Amino acid sequence: MKVNDAISGIFFILLGFLVFYLTRDFPIMPGQKYGAALFPRLIGFFMGAGGVALIFRGIRMRKGAPWVTVMDWISSPRHLTSFFLVIGVLIFYIMISELLGFIPTGFICLLVLLVWLRGNSTWRSSVVISIFATIIIQQFFGEFLRVPLPWGIVPIFGW
Repeated sequence: MKVNDAISGIFFILLGFLVFYLTRDFPIMPGQKYGAALFPRLIGFFMGAGGVALIFRGIRMRKGAPWVTVMDWISSPRHLTSFFLVIGVLIFYIMISELLGFIPTGFICLLVLLVWLRGNSTWRSSVVISIFATIIIQQFFGEFLRVPLPWGIVPIFGW
């Protein structure tokens, strides 16, 4: 589906306002002129500014074209399955990651997507890629950036 940029721009402006609204109660850091809301609000501001630019571009480029065009891939079962599989994997991660932990859940999610998108004949390399990618992501976010990733069933093996 192809959507005119003006519609996307409206979406980004609304999302920017939502970010501003949701950060209204973020605490101010003592002794600082900024707090935890600074960076999310900057992102929200730039999303809104980008949305305004998209609206102008969408209106300028429209020239009688429809606001929404349905693309050919909508009728392809393989493409539709891929689309819904990505959404399903995200929902699976959200629902299961606290129980299993990031490492097993991330591995399962990556493996399922790689095997489906690359094909069954590449399952061995998909397993290797999933293992290394999961470990690299865990190290980068969990150790380097200190993002609290869930350990789940893996805490005894935590490094």
